[in-house]
Amino acid sequence: MQSFIFALLLAGVSGVTVVAFRHPHGYARLFPYLLAAASLVFVGVAIWQAAVEITWNSVEDYVAQEKAAIAQEQKSSLNLPIAWVVFWYVAAAGFLWIILKLPLFLQDTDKDDTPIEKEESQ
Repeated sequence: MQSFIFALLLAGVSGVTVVAFRHPHGYARLFPYLLAAASLVFVGVAIWQAAVEITWNSVEDYVAQEKAAIAQEQKSSLNLPIAWVVFWYVAAAGFLWIILKLPLFLQDTDKDDTPIEKEESQ
């Protein structure tokens, strides 16, 4: 299942990259929606993390002492490390922004593709 999710993620990244390079102006219109979707996923994960912690704080007093370690371990398995969540959000936002600007940057450099040898011989 994990490989399937990574394959879908890779296919999505490849698709967005192809759209960005073949249709830069169309991707520029699509960019805010993609960034909003990434932000919503980030907010959703943050709400999940907060909900797990709030629930644990409410239930912690009712867990038997001999099962507290097991319960703590299970709680930890529900949460992702917040540093990784922030890292992946920043990486996704950075990737979306870079592929927004890169085709336009490369398009400007295509105009100056004259061989150096021809310029020196003139």
